Formats: sequence, C-alpha cells, structure tokens
Amino acid sequence: MRVPVFQADHGPCPYLEERTWITYSFSSPTVKSSLYELLLEQGWRRSGQTYYQNHCPNCNLCIPIRVPVDRFTPSKSQRRIARINSDVQVEVETTGMDAEVFQLYSRYVQARHSPGTIPTAEEYMGFLGSAPGDTLMMKYRTDGRLVGAGWVDILPDGLSSVYFAFEPGESRRSLGTFSVMREIGLARQQGREWLYLGFYVPGSTKMEYKARFRPHQLARNGKWIEESTG
Repeated sequence: MRVPVFQADHGPCPYLEERTWITYSFSSPTVKSSLYELLLEQGWRRSGQTYYQNHCPNCNLCIPIRVPVDRFTPSKSQRRIARINSDVQVEVETTGMDAEVFQLYSRYVQARHSPGTIPTAEEYMGFLGSAPGDTLMMKYRTDGRLVGAGWVDILPDGLSSVYFAFEPGESRRSLGTFSVMREIGLARQQGREWLYLGFYVPGSTKMEYKARFRPHQLARNGKWIEESTG
C-alpha cells in the first residue's frame, strides 16, 4: 500500500531564528508501533495522526535523541528538581478526552505558545486525545490539584515522549525536566530500553535541555550514536 507524502512550508522555525520550517508528512489512523520506532531514527515524529520529517533549507539541526533508561544517572540539578517535586504524585491512564486535562492544556498553550488563542476540544482530541497506537497519559498532582500532564507512546523497545503541558503558575518546579525523569522511571518499570525525547536542537533554548539527560544517543544519518557524557 502506498501512502502519499506531502511537503509543507510552515513558515518561521519555532526553535531557531531566521530559519524556515519545511516538512514532509503523511497521515494514518493506525501505524504499527514497531514501524514507528524505526521511523524515529530516520527523523520522523508524530503529531496526532500526522507523521512528519523536517526538510528545512540549509539546516539539519533537529536531531532525534533517546536515553538508555537503565544507564541514566540524574545530574545534581536534576536531583534538586526531583526534591522540589517530591510532593507530586503521578497517575498513569490511557489517553482520551479528559475535561480537567483539557483545561490545563488550554491554559498552558495560551500562556506559553499562543496568547489569545483558545484551543478547542476537537483540536485537543486530534492532537493528544486520540492516537494511532498505544498511548498513555501521565497526570501530575500535588494535594490533589492537577499541575501537569504528559503523553507517551508505547513502542516495542521504548517509550516515546509525545508532549507535556503544565500549569503556567508552577514554572518554578521545572516540571518539564521532572516529567522526563518520571517517563524514564515508567520505561524502566515496563522493561523498556529507551525513552525517545523527540528532537534535540543545538542552539535552541527550548530544546537544548534534552541533552542534559545522560547518557544519550543521537540519530545521525539514520543511525543511533552515543554521545560523550562530557
């Protein structure tokens, strides 16, 4: 079966200035998890039911990154973040429509990405509420109050981090970093080997934090290469 692949110009790069974001993409309601795991090392990434690969002019800085969960050792800074969030409990559920999570996601998008834009429930479901494969939703609470929500795809050899949203007023907690550590922990519990973190983008303040999870591997020319822990 042939799957049509489309090229799209998305305008300015969301990570680096003075660059243009162009992708090749295809859509599918179902993709085998084993196939998606192979696509990850070729630079593909999932957004809802759309799979895309970056083909930006004169740029190849979106580099797939993964962490070997059994060998991960938190840094001093990451241990401090874990202590700050020692009061946070995590619930793991299947993904779907969740009004509480949708409201948190909406507040996060408006505060951190698109001020004045209110996501619809349909947009939320298309992006995070439904998935082509098996996806888990991780809900982060303190004293019963929802402060974060993350999504991970279940793959044969690992988990793939899809997205994370947090309560804008809780930025001091560094919940994004904390969520990666909890995802690493979940991968260990499930006997998976890897946590896939999407793209590491050198020079991007939004994405460079991923390289602080050590050791890690980067996919270059379709092959995973372990970076020095330096």
